[in-house]
Amino acid sequence: MCSALRQEHPRIDFFERSARHYDLLLDLLTFGQYAAFLKRAVEMLAPGRGEKVLDLCSGTGRVASWIAQSVGKEGEVVGMDISKGMIEVATNRCKRLRNVVFLQKDVTRSWEYQNYFNGIFASFAIHELPGSKRLEIFKESYLALKEKGRVVIGDFNPQVSGKGRTISQTFFTLFERENLNFFSFDQNEMLREVGFKKIRTFLVLSNILQITVAFKI
Repeated sequence: MCSALRQEHPRIDFFERSARHYDLLLDLLTFGQYAAFLKRAVEMLAPGRGEKVLDLCSGTGRVASWIAQSVGKEGEVVGMDISKGMIEVATNRCKRLRNVVFLQKDVTRSWEYQNYFNGIFASFAIHELPGSKRLEIFKESYLALKEKGRVVIGDFNPQVSGKGRTISQTFFTLFERENLNFFSFDQNEMLREVGFKKIRTFLVLSNILQITVAFKI
C-alpha cells in the first residue's frame, strides 16, 4: 500500500490486521453494546423493501447483511470500504446474499453516484476520516441520495461535554490519537451546509455516542 494513502488514512493498517476479529473484539470491549448500538441505528434508518442503501465504510459487512434482509431481493445494498481485508471478510459473510456488493474504495474520492440511494448508513466512520475531507463526504452523500432520502450516522458525539468528554478524549488519546480533531467538529452544522434538512440527533450512553438522522428534501 502506497505511503501517500497511509498518510491520509493512518489507521488503515490497524483495520487490515484486525479485519477477521474486528466484530468480536468490539463486542468484547463494549460488553455487547457495540452491536446493540448498531442495531438501534439501523432501526432508525428503517430500510424498506426494494430500497437501495449505501453502507459507508462498511467494515466487516455485519450491518450490510442486516440491511440486505430488510430491503429484500428487490433492493440493493452497496458497501464501500478502503480496507482490502475488511472487504474480504464482508464479501465472505454476505456471499449468499445476491443483493449485496462490496467495493474497495477510498470514500474521500468521488463515488460517482447521483440520486441513486434511498438511504446511506455510516457507523463509526466519520470520526475516522480526515477532518479536511468530512465536508466532501457529506456533499457526496447528499448528491448520492434520491429526493426524500436519508442518512443515518452512528458515531461518537463530537460535542460531548463534562465527564463524557473526558472519557471520550482519554479513549482517543490512548487508541485514536490521529482523530482527536473530531472534537472540534460541528457535524450538524456541516450537514446543514451541504443541504440536509430535518436533522435530529439522539444521544446514547451518557451522551458519549450519538445517532444522527438527516434528510434530503
